[in-house]
Amino acid sequence: MKRLSLGIFSLFAVFLSATAAATPVTIGFDPLTVAGTGWTSIVHNVSATETSYTESGFVLSTTGNTPGQSGFGSAHTGQTDYYFGSTSLFNDDTNGGVTVLSKQGGGSFSLISMKIAAMTNTWSFYPGQEYVVFTGLLASGGTVSQSVLLLNNTSFQTVDFSGFTDVVSVSWAQGSAATKAFSQFDDIVVDASPAAPVDVPEPASIALLGVGLLALTRKRGKSVTAA
Repeated sequence: MKRLSLGIFSLFAVFLSATAAATPVTIGFDPLTVAGTGWTSIVHNVSATETSYTESGFVLSTTGNTPGQSGFGSAHTGQTDYYFGSTSLFNDDTNGGVTVLSKQGGGSFSLISMKIAAMTNTWSFYPGQEYVVFTGLLASGGTVSQSVLLLNNTSFQTVDFSGFTDVVSVSWAQGSAATKAFSQFDDIVVDASPAAPVDVPEPASIALLGVGLLALTRKRGKSVTAA
């Protein structure tokens, strides 16, 4: 009877593990939080022409900045013209610098959502012109793209992404004199697991498994009694 119970438990555990959904992670930039005014600058710390920031198994990088200058910036909590209530990151190249999100060590992932805002509450906001374009490079080849219009210059808005599944990188450009899309970003929600969809078991499937296990238990009990 003990072996039967162990077998039932093992079977149920396998069923649950096969249908469990992966847990997304959030890149929130909390390690960069600093009180007072000013900025935290992330200078070229990868090579003479590349800057990166790593958190929760993901890397944000930017290339092409002038060597020795900041690649990314993060406003301190007292810098109210930039700080909108949460520590964020912005690409410091305001001439169209490109930010690239990828998985540390390579591999595919899913981009689920992100919060974005105008870079500041003054000069960087141009109503109706603040389109940030996100482009994902699919692991299978090809790309997926989504354009987002910044709605205001005082707070973050949440962007939900569609089709950014099984991507190896996602890139977007900082604003420039031409695009006007000066922005900062925060709370990037990603799924680092393989991007193949996992079906969550329907209630009927769970019930059917339970009935089967119960019948098996009763049958085993009768056999033991008869013996």
